[in-house]
Order: sequence, then C-alpha cells, then structure tokens
Amino acid sequence: MTSLPADDLGSTLRRLRQRRGVTQRQLAEATGTHVTHISRLESGERATMSRRLLERLGDELGALAELAAAAGRVPARAERVLCQFPDALQDAILEARTLPALRRLTAAARAQHLLSRTPGGAVEGGRIEPNALCRQLRLQPVVRPAGNGPPLAFEGRQVIVTDPGQHGDPAALPRIRFLIAHAAAHALGEQLSCVFPRMGSGEELACDVTAYLLCPSNLLEGALRSAVLEAGPDAKDPWGSDIGAVVTAIARKLGVPGWVAIRRLADEALLDDEALYYTLGDRP
Repeated sequence: MTSLPADDLGSTLRRLRQRRGVTQRQLAEATGTHVTHISRLESGERATMSRRLLERLGDELGALAELAAAAGRVPARAERVLCQFPDALQDAILEARTLPALRRLTAAARAQHLLSRTPGGAVEGGRIEPNALCRQLRLQPVVRPAGNGPPLAFEGRQVIVTDPGQHGDPAALPRIRFLIAHAAAHALGEQLSCVFPRMGSGEELACDVTAYLLCPSNLLEGALRSAVLEAGPDAKDPWGSDIGAVVTAIARKLGVPGWVAIRRLADEALLDDEALYYTLGDRP
C-alpha cells in the first residue's frame, strides 16, 4: 500500500468544493461541521482531519478517494475493510510508514470486538473496567506490591501485575489499569507473554490494542468535550498552556496514563487545532 501523488489537502478540498459548486458554509452545513473548520482546511492552517469528517466530506463532494489521498488518511469505512487483513502486517514489502497504520487498524478491530462482546459491557463510571475485559478472556488479574519482578507476567490464566508505586497510591492506579488491559490485549492475540516496557514480541500491537481498549472513540470524545468545557475557550489553542490541562483532565476521566490519552487523541486527530472540536458536533 503506497500513497498516490496528490495535491495538498487545502487546495484539493477547495478544488473539489468549487467543482461541486457550493460555498464553504454550504459544505460545512451539509457535513455537520463549522465553516471555520472548512476555511482553515482550505487555507492550509489545518493539515489534517478526523477520519469521520473525511468520510462525510468525501461523500458530499463525490470524491472520497481523491480527498483521502490528499489528506493522507484512511476513511472510516476503509478501515473496517482493511482491518480484516491483519496478515498484511507481516508483508515485508510494505513501506515502513504503512505498517504502523495497518497495525493501528488491526488494534482497533481487536479492541472493538472485545468491547462489543463483554457481557454487560465494560463501561463502569464513565470509563472502561479492564478487569471485566480479562474476565471475558478467562484471565484472572492479581495485583502484587512493588518488587523486582516484571510489570506484567502470565502464570497460566493468572495475570500478575506488579504495582509500580506505593501500595494504595492513587497515582499508581492508571498504570495498574493499563497493565491489566495490556494483558487482555496480549490474550486477544493469543500471546500469553509480555516484555513491556521493552518493545518487540508483539508489544507494539499490544500497546495499540490497549490504548483502544481503555479509550474507545465514544468515551474519548465525551471526555474531550467535558474537559474543554471545564477548561474554557483558551483550551482550544493547541499551543497554549491550557491544552496540557485538557489532556490531564481526559486522562483522569478515563483513568489512563497521560501518554495513552495523547496517543489516542492523536489517533483520532483530536489534538491539533481548535477547529477539530467542531467535528464533535459543537457549534458556537
């Protein structure tokens, strides 16, 4: 899979819109976003968009493939097709930059499958409960006090999580939650072994699956919307100091380490420009 040569996103979007004979405002209204968002995309102030907005714009303009090539993104419906071919990850002829994208697609599919079949759902108090995911996979998490052992180890169907902080320290809870969900991610790939925090042996894919398990799109978007409202309008500036407070609030709401929240926000293109907040349905 290689990218076809394409114009930059802004000029492509402008050309397709003009060919369609609609204004920026008409296109924004038809696709459920804001005219400021369209304007900044066309001017080049924004260089990316969410996959779902890409799909809506492509459908409205009748040029999804062309717009996707210019954006360098995979539309949501194409993701659902590509994720059915995880063996492509093992193809040595793929470009190095393509492999991470395919790995994330596979991760999303695996995570969504587990979340959808967990009895009673895995959401508790507005966040994912990783113990419920393990139970679905017949895993038994056991948290032990900090010691010299690895952060995560499998002993049969038992998952031994080594508490990375002082016993009872609330700051350690997001890391424990991550490790328990990480065990579920490995089990989904039928790999009952783990070398985290080192990479290799499937750790890259397991980390991607874990991030999706703990921050599914619906909970991530809800946490983002809530965090932005709490932080105020200045939080929409990605270069401002308040954006750090927004990420921290999202991580706290979802009960995950900060780097996991950042990773998922970046995956969903929700952390690069204030206009992205319009893709969540907000209108000034």
